[in-house]
Amino acid sequence: MNKKLPQRFFLLAICFICIGVYYNYIEAFASIRVKVENNKIVRAEGNGVLAIGKNIKVVYLDTSLWKGELDITGFKVDSGNKYFTIVDGVLFNKDKSELVYYPNAKKGASYTVKKTVNTINGSAFAYNKHLKDITIKNGVKSIGFDAFAYSNVKNVTIPGSISSIGGGLFSGCKKLEKVVCDADISSITSGMFSGCSSLKTFKIPDSVIKIMEFAFKGCKELEVKIGKNISHISNTEAFYDAAVSFEVDKDNAFYKSINGVLYSKDGTKLEYYPYKKAGGYIMPDEVLEINNMAFIDNTFITGITLSNNIKEFDIYSLYGCTSLESIVFPEGIENIISGNRELTRSGYNLRSLKEIYVPGSNAKYKIYEGCLYSAGYKKLCLVPADCESLVIHGNTEEIPDGIVCQNKFKEIKIPDSNPYYTVKDNILYDKTMSKIIIFPGTLETYNVPATVSDVSVLLNDFCTDPEDEGFEKLDNMAYNLKSITADAGNSYFKAVDGVLYNKDKTELVLYPQKRGGAYKIPKSVTNINPAVFTYATGLEELTVTRNKFLVLNGCSALKKLSYAEGVTVVSVDGDWMENGDGVQLSRLYLPGSIKTLAFDNNIGKNTTVYAYNNTGEYGSGKIPVKDVKTYVTGLGYKYKSLGAAPKTVKGGKAVISGSKVKVSWKTLPEADGYRISYLPEAGNIYNETVLKNISGGKKVSCSFKKSKIGNKKKIYIRAYKNINGIKVFGKPAELKCVI
Repeated sequence: MNKKLPQRFFLLAICFICIGVYYNYIEAFASIRVKVENNKIVRAEGNGVLAIGKNIKVVYLDTSLWKGELDITGFKVDSGNKYFTIVDGVLFNKDKSELVYYPNAKKGASYTVKKTVNTINGSAFAYNKHLKDITIKNGVKSIGFDAFAYSNVKNVTIPGSISSIGGGLFSGCKKLEKVVCDADISSITSGMFSGCSSLKTFKIPDSVIKIMEFAFKGCKELEVKIGKNISHISNTEAFYDAAVSFEVDKDNAFYKSINGVLYSKDGTKLEYYPYKKAGGYIMPDEVLEINNMAFIDNTFITGITLSNNIKEFDIYSLYGCTSLESIVFPEGIENIISGNRELTRSGYNLRSLKEIYVPGSNAKYKIYEGCLYSAGYKKLCLVPADCESLVIHGNTEEIPDGIVCQNKFKEIKIPDSNPYYTVKDNILYDKTMSKIIIFPGTLETYNVPATVSDVSVLLNDFCTDPEDEGFEKLDNMAYNLKSITADAGNSYFKAVDGVLYNKDKTELVLYPQKRGGAYKIPKSVTNINPAVFTYATGLEELTVTRNKFLVLNGCSALKKLSYAEGVTVVSVDGDWMENGDGVQLSRLYLPGSIKTLAFDNNIGKNTTVYAYNNTGEYGSGKIPVKDVKTYVTGLGYKYKSLGAAPKTVKGGKAVISGSKVKVSWKTLPEADGYRISYLPEAGNIYNETVLKNISGGKKVSCSFKKSKIGNKKKIYIRAYKNINGIKVFGKPAELKCVI
């Protein structure tokens, strides 16, 4: 998957041996807090006016903007600053030749960039909430990357003086309808219009010769007009999930269109099939090659007949064609492959497929009972998910994982003589019945037999490796499952209340997608795949008891999400795939123990967050959370207080003398007690070790043995208050160390 990935897990570097403050240097102006490193603003959080101090040389807000942490109504620049100035709250460099940032929350529907500006900075208008019309005067020469990304802009005029445009210019501008572009540019840059789902027309300048990767990805309403000078269109999703039709200038020497479909000029390569072109498609016999992205995720095409001259075909190029009912392969087809990509949904997501046809004279492939096999029926290659009865050939010895998606099977059959597979209760297993191979999508209940150790075909899998983060597989086979049980003799699995765990109940293995009602993760569970609840369409209420990142795409019935006391990290994504089926919560409850908030503005626009004031320590970018209310309302959610934690303890110090450590502090009238702790691992903010709990708000000192901390001298104190039986902790203060 190609997308900008949010960071899910965060570490805080603690660099000093004895420090009197808990965070890196933070400047705070009005209600916006900024993080400064080497005279550079690198992060910001909050809403209001962002002030630039006199020593600031660089302002970088891109990360804070795309994380939704920042709403700027205007800028303010110190009179002594030599690098920046403002005009009507808009930030420029000192001589006003560069427009650095337009406030993303500044009210006003239109803005004109004056011709005195040479450069529009990258992300200058990104995530703007109010601007609809932007005009750039002739004289401006360049626009940086992501300049208008994810804004609500509708109309933009780009003059002929522009000769340089960065990638992702209008990426994610879902409301963009019209762009008048006379820019003297040679390429439509990478991701330039990616995600502009409302863009209907765009005249590509005659100077353009290249259309780069992801350029028009997701432009579903666009009528594409390819000019006479375009000689290169990227195979990498340039028009993925895009276009109503293609039209090519008759003088173009490299491309042509036939009935709205884009081909190479000589017709030997199918480049792109329009996303919104419905009905069946008979491929011209001139076609010898197909761009692998030509059909992917096309939900309108219902049938495809391949060219008689196609020798090799990648089934993955039909992935996500959910309305496709028939595939006709030619007599000369020699190699049907599945590509080298991970399947994010099983069965290529061909959930409507009814008919597969290969001429009987073909030497490489055969049809048996409606399914596609290799010659000799040894390998099952493709299964029509729309049929009710699946009959597998007796010679079959290879069935690839994930070959079936949302099937309608009511029965599965295979001869008893087959040495590799067996069927029990209309479920296909390997011969030893240790692994599920194909599961009927009509089943609502399932009992895991004693012999089964592998149910992976029924599971979601989300990889949390920072180098390869994303879905590896989404279960589309057991999509009607309401309840699951396990045989008492099974050594691998245990089921409780219709949910499947490993035998010792330390791992949540499978939550049935159609299981209704409320669910609380047992405290014994320590291992949870982030996607275990993805597409759990029956789940109505969920209580999380661990510091675990979760992806809640497809949880259409989930309205209440609660985090139990003791949880310190709330890390959740409501719409990781950004495909419109994200969760729409009504209520989110945060615990009094919360330290880190790592969720964005995609958990439901009508969500009310219930939390305690003065709690929370970190936002998703390590910048301290001023308070939970500011964080929550800054993302656009409603907020309701459950009470307030005590303020931060002041005057604390730790005196290390001999074998003892004595800690003292100033009492807090609102406190009911205190906690002394330290971080055993530098930078690991989640692994706090408690040194001492002190009951009683009037106490001002305690002591403990130095051996408890060894050589660690970063000691912290926080106060708590009992609210309805819950200990609600305030923010920590680092104790000044005295030896």
